[in-house]
Amino acid sequence: MSTLEESLELFPENQPIFKQFLPTITRLNDSTPIINEWDIPSTIKQLSYFVHSHYRYYGKFPSAVAGQILEQFPSPSEEHYVLDNFCGSGTTLVEAKLRGIKSYGLDISWLSVLASNVKVTTVDIANIKKELNELVSWFENNKSSFNVPEIDFTKKWFEDMASRDLLVIQQYLLTLDKSTIRDFLIVAFIGIVRRVSKAHNGEVRPHINKKKKQRDVISAFSKKVNDMCSDHDDFQKNILETSSECCLGDNLNLPEKFDDGKCYLVISHPPYLNSFNYAPVFNLEFYWGQVFEDEYTQGNSKLYKTEMKAHPANESIQGRYFNHLKSCYEEVFKIQNQGGVLAVVIGDCTRNGKLVPVLKKTIDIVESIGYKLEELNYRTTHYGLGKYAYNHRADYHGDQEEKKDGILIFKKP
Repeated sequence: MSTLEESLELFPENQPIFKQFLPTITRLNDSTPIINEWDIPSTIKQLSYFVHSHYRYYGKFPSAVAGQILEQFPSPSEEHYVLDNFCGSGTTLVEAKLRGIKSYGLDISWLSVLASNVKVTTVDIANIKKELNELVSWFENNKSSFNVPEIDFTKKWFEDMASRDLLVIQQYLLTLDKSTIRDFLIVAFIGIVRRVSKAHNGEVRPHINKKKKQRDVISAFSKKVNDMCSDHDDFQKNILETSSECCLGDNLNLPEKFDDGKCYLVISHPPYLNSFNYAPVFNLEFYWGQVFEDEYTQGNSKLYKTEMKAHPANESIQGRYFNHLKSCYEEVFKIQNQGGVLAVVIGDCTRNGKLVPVLKKTIDIVESIGYKLEELNYRTTHYGLGKYAYNHRADYHGDQEEKKDGILIFKKP
């Protein structure tokens, strides 16, 4: 069977920016399930348009992937919605908001929930900038009255003045009344923690970078808030009126609110097996955010520590990993009506040089629940060129022992 050479450039450049970077799709077969190649040659910067850049999230999936899935499966009515049960930093919610699709997210990390909700909430930019000016003025007038925290954790990860300045900003934020402005500023505050630390900015799990030039905290914070304001303003000019919300919760036990028969689409991006565990990756952010935890978690502040473990991919963790996938997809199967779509964004991994065929295993698990595989989409990516995914262009048509990155589209019969 010959490969269909037609590549579908779905939208010309005069389309909105969120439609300009969708994948180029090449059909690879003429049978069922459909097999496609999704090529995403865009850079991380290009795919971080609007509010996608508000909060750096390690392990985030490309906005173009969520966008393409939503383009293929538009909402059948204003009451129907898309659910992302591994919401992360809200990529699905942002892309749904841009298309006027009602959306919900679910995550066990309160930081993820807060960042996701800030991204899709309409805010008064002028009032945020006004509050920033008041914060900076208060900071300059009061910083000398604060002492450097004498805590081993802060000594390890932050220069003395950086930890003191973070403490000053943190204390100001604690004095503010609950509001969308305060939420916005807290996300900005959490967003600069890694930048002003001694840790490498680009590495996933924090490691000390002895050559790192330290940044002035209040300058970094001010720049972050202003950048977010600019991006948020652009976002608000492009969104359609619809509701979006991320909820704190466990995807093994979906909240009753989703048992309404209106979830027509689930977009699910679990942690990749043998990649990393999220709690250690964000330990600096969780540390500086802990004073806000009770407010945003209603007493369930340590839920994030029960995360689905993905690393290392030993036999024990592999077993728990796939059992978790089975349980969480059984949950979404319960809430979806006939014709409901489940899109799983996931990839293979290697352990001790041997392939772990995660895609095949996930297909087997999801079909055993009752879904039917409709599409198998292989994603090619270009990290070696400073672009998305591996360190070379992935060849998904060669040796079957190679890792594959995929978007699996299932439908409930």
